Amino acid sequence: MGLCWRVPALLISAMSLAGCGVFGGKDLGEPPAELVDFSATVELQRAWQASTGGGGDRLRLGLAPASDGARVYAGGHDGRVIAIDAREGNRVWQVNTRMNLAGGPAVSGDLVVFGTLDGHVLALDSATGDERWRVFVGGEVLTAPAGSSRAIVVRTVDGRLIALAPLDGRRLWASDHSVPRLILRGNAPPVISGNTVIAAFDSGRLGAYALANGDTLWEQQLAVPAGRTELERLVDINAPPLAIGRDLFVVGFQGNMVSLALESGQVIWAREFSSHGGLAADLNNLYVADAASEVLAVSRRNGNSVWLNSDMRMRDLTTPVALGDSVVFGDFEGYLHWLSAADGSFQARVRAGNRRVLGLTTVADLVVAQLDDGRVVAYRVRRDD
Repeated sequence: MGLCWRVPALLISAMSLAGCGVFGGKDLGEPPAELVDFSATVELQRAWQASTGGGGDRLRLGLAPASDGARVYAGGHDGRVIAIDAREGNRVWQVNTRMNLAGGPAVSGDLVVFGTLDGHVLALDSATGDERWRVFVGGEVLTAPAGSSRAIVVRTVDGRLIALAPLDGRRLWASDHSVPRLILRGNAPPVISGNTVIAAFDSGRLGAYALANGDTLWEQQLAVPAGRTELERLVDINAPPLAIGRDLFVVGFQGNMVSLALESGQVIWAREFSSHGGLAADLNNLYVADAASEVLAVSRRNGNSVWLNSDMRMRDLTTPVALGDSVVFGDFEGYLHWLSAADGSFQARVRAGNRRVLGLTTVADLVVAQLDDGRVVAYRVRRDD
């Protein structure tokens, strides 16, 4: 996403949410950076490959692989869902839901949960792929739900936060939040931490809500719209908040990167920053690509810059994953890039396919990528025995 070459973000008017009026397509003049040469310092091994059999038709949907530690789950826009044994790469089950999947999955207990373009939330049995329930929530669900034993929480594109019962999908509570006239297509996935739901909105607002009943615990305005045009006033938060212990980290488009106290919402530190992607973290640092796909590492403690890698500008980088001493990003041409967590230098690169990488996850020593054509590929760093 973001307003740059290759239209990495779609804009939609809040006045035409039902029809998804699409704006964008403007060429801002800077092409994606060419791939730089480097000497690889780690060797990659493809562990396995699978496919959902259906791509996203370049719709920039919120589909990305998810894992419960033993299996990897992935869904395609055409409704096909697969479960893969994470260790061996064998397909455990495959089902065709015949629904236009748009967000997810989330894995919660024995459920694999998706959102759809036509406003449904679908829950499958993680062991068999059988449908457990589906419910209509009234608005597109373009991002992954969040799940716990007490509730499944979803964000709809029209600003609602809805909690559903894991057993049968009945509605537990809902809250409405205003949506600006012009927004980036997509939403920040909600996050559940203990008894709290953390949700970010297109207005630049972040809130914490009681999981039991949706009561507001605190809210913070992380970015204030500024500028003369609606494009300049975009302050969407499309990236999932990152909760680590008592700390909460979030980044927005044309806004700020912020660290907050999860319990109170008190801002610990903030720095001006613009990104449509999410954060990865290790013990010391946060890792993120900005709106121009420059990769930045900052200190979790105070937000100070640790290193910057500008060699992948405009390559439409994904939310990263951190694994071992590496940080991994996917890009619009299907490449996966391993960077050193210590200094941001390139460690390795591999092309997983010819289509854009939708999202990444990790399980054990694997980095798993899902591409826009439905391909799901797992890589590991080869270790000397």
